[in-house]
Amino acid sequence: MKNKTWSPIAALSITLAAATAACSAGDLDPAGSVAPGDEASAAEGALEESTDLGSLEQGLMSCANPDGTNSVMAAFAVAAAKELGRWQAGKDFVVFGTSGYSEASWGMQQAIKLQSGTDTSGQPRGKSRCADGKCAQVQALLDMQYDQANNQVYFQGSGTTRVLLSPAALRSRMVAKLREQQTCDSSARDGDGGACPREEHKLVFQSAAPGSCDMNFYFKATKPDGTALLYPNQLKNKLKFADQSNPYISFQNLGGGVVSVDPTLGLNPLDGDAPGNCSSACTKISPTPLDGTCCSCAGMNKKYVKTKWSAVTFLCQ
Repeated sequence: MKNKTWSPIAALSITLAAATAACSAGDLDPAGSVAPGDEASAAEGALEESTDLGSLEQGLMSCANPDGTNSVMAAFAVAAAKELGRWQAGKDFVVFGTSGYSEASWGMQQAIKLQSGTDTSGQPRGKSRCADGKCAQVQALLDMQYDQANNQVYFQGSGTTRVLLSPAALRSRMVAKLREQQTCDSSARDGDGGACPREEHKLVFQSAAPGSCDMNFYFKATKPDGTALLYPNQLKNKLKFADQSNPYISFQNLGGGVVSVDPTLGLNPLDGDAPGNCSSACTKISPTPLDGTCCSCAGMNKKYVKTKWSAVTFLCQ
């Protein structure tokens, strides 16, 4: 993660993105005008977009990641979009009891995990939505909730600094935010910018590029049948499970059904990642084995070592 200097160019790019989102809002009728009786909702939506923009600017100026959980939560949102093809955390994840050491160890503490099988509408959920049957990238991030990762997972900070992840803080936050998402979903309303949408969606990964905090990940968002969403701006409320106040989320509706979020380098695999590249990521999730390959963390060149708890998570040591 690199600290960013706020500039007029950055401000302009965010302003343009917000304007595009407002123009493609779902409270417009097919002819492109505000539907009768919705003038108040449209005004509220414009105010909300303005408020969101102010909050986003504050986040972009700080990109704070004090206990590592901001970047992991955003990476969690990206992994869910890529592997599960949606942001339906209330259907795909569940709170359960754990000792806090690992997902397999039962106890009185709480964490979240993937579900499986089908939901109440008969659609596959959680692990049953993933081609590998286990959602390896999502699971790798969920595994960081546990004490098995204590004092081991670092993220690149500014320059030669690095940030140590707190598994306990991540576990607590994931539980709290999943419950917040479930509450929002329970009172879903289409056409209300402050509510979760009832409208179903699917997400298809498009590309990634350097973002305001780290890497922006772009997704095509449509209805499950591929047609345009009527309420694309409300998708931001499906990200409560990753914490909407998280500066690494930076949700944007860029128009044409494209949305983006902005997690930390290394936590979401990209096409073109290869063992031959000396990656500047202290912790890297990769379906390709990286043991013994070059890495850089906090300004020092080291080698990746596979963790004991995850076959796809590697630490620069």
